[in-house]
Amino acid sequence: MAKTLAEKIDFLMTLTNTRNSELGRALHFDASYISRIRSGKRGLPKGQPFVEPASIFFAHGIHEEYQKAAAAQELNLIGPWPKKEKEAAKLISGWLQSQTPQPAPIDRMLAAITSPAISPKADKGAYRPGEGNQDTIRFFYGNEGKRSAVIQFLERLASTGEALHLLLYSDEDMDWLYEDPDFPDIWAAYLIKLIENGSSIRIIHSIGRSLNEMWEAVQKWLPLYMTGAIEPYYYPMLRDGVFRRTMFVAQGRAALISNSVKDQKGEVLNTIITEPRAVDVVEGEFDAYFTFCKPLMEIAKLGSRQELEDVGRKFRDLASDLRTEALPGVDIMLKDNTAALFLKTDPPYIAFMLKEPRMLAALEEYIKSINK
Repeated sequence: MAKTLAEKIDFLMTLTNTRNSELGRALHFDASYISRIRSGKRGLPKGQPFVEPASIFFAHGIHEEYQKAAAAQELNLIGPWPKKEKEAAKLISGWLQSQTPQPAPIDRMLAAITSPAISPKADKGAYRPGEGNQDTIRFFYGNEGKRSAVIQFLERLASTGEALHLLLYSDEDMDWLYEDPDFPDIWAAYLIKLIENGSSIRIIHSIGRSLNEMWEAVQKWLPLYMTGAIEPYYYPMLRDGVFRRTMFVAQGRAALISNSVKDQKGEVLNTIITEPRAVDVVEGEFDAYFTFCKPLMEIAKLGSRQELEDVGRKFRDLASDLRTEALPGVDIMLKDNTAALFLKTDPPYIAFMLKEPRMLAALEEYIKSINK
C-alpha cells in the first residue's frame, strides 16, 4: 500500500535518526508542529516551504551505505542511491509529493502538455512490485508486472528532469495496457511529463493489429503528436505475429524488454536493464530494426487557420470523400488513398497525412461506422 505523507516523513526521520526538534530548527518550525505532521494529525503548512528544504535536509543525512540501500528500496529506485545530494534531494522531493495521475480525457491531456503542474508520480500500490533487487536488472511477471515495470521505467526517467531520447516498439498483445482502465492515462501522463522535460520519442508502430486496435492507438497518441516531440514509424512488411517483442529504451539510461509467443499461456517475463553496455545492446537492436522502417505519417504545424484550410482544400469538394468530425476539434478525411487528420484547436494547427494501407482501412471503417 502506498505510504501517506506522515509515514514518509516518519521513515526519513527514523532513517536519519532525526528528532522533531532538529527538523524543526532546520525548517524553522516548532517541534510540536513537526510531531503533528509526523503523526498525520496535520498536513503540510500553507504559505511556508516545507517539502523542498526537508528534502535537502534528509538528503544530507543519508550518507551511510545502509541508509542509502534502505532509501533506494523504499523509493523503489531502479539503480543505486544517487551520489550527489542535489539529485537525492530531488528524488526525495518527488517521493514526498508523489501521487497517482488522475485519468485525463483528451482535452485535459492537451492542456497538461503546457502545464507545469502535472506530476505523474504514480504511487499506485499495484505497480510497486518487490521482484528483482539487483542494481542493474529487475524482473517483472505477467501483465500486471509489465504495468509495474513501465511505471518504474518512466517514473525514474521523468524524475531526472532531463531531456532524454526514448525509443519505443512493441508488437505484443495490448491487454497489459488496456485491461486496467486507468493505466493508459497514467502511461500518457508520464510521457507528457517527459516531453515537458524536453524529451523526444521515436516510436515504431505495429500495423499487424486489428483495425479497432490501430484506430484506438491513433486516438491515444494524438495529444502527444501535437507536441511535435513524436517521430512515428512502421515496418512495412507483413509478419506472421508468432514471435513478439517489446523494446522501450531511454538512450544511455535504461531499457525495458520482453518477449512472448502468440496466444502464450502463462506469464511473460519483463525485464528492466540499467547496466550501460546492456542498454547499448538493446538500443543497437532497436536501431537495426529501425533501418527497415518507414515514416507512418507526415506531421505539419500550421501557423494560421488559412494555412489549415489551404492544406485541407484538396480533400474537400468530392462526393466520394469520407469525412467526419466525431472527435472534438478533429476533422478526419480520406481521399485518393490518403488520410488527413486536422486538429483544429488553438494555433499552431496540426495536420497529419497518412498513406499506410492498413491505417487507412482502420480510419475508413471508423468513419463509415460514425456516419451510419
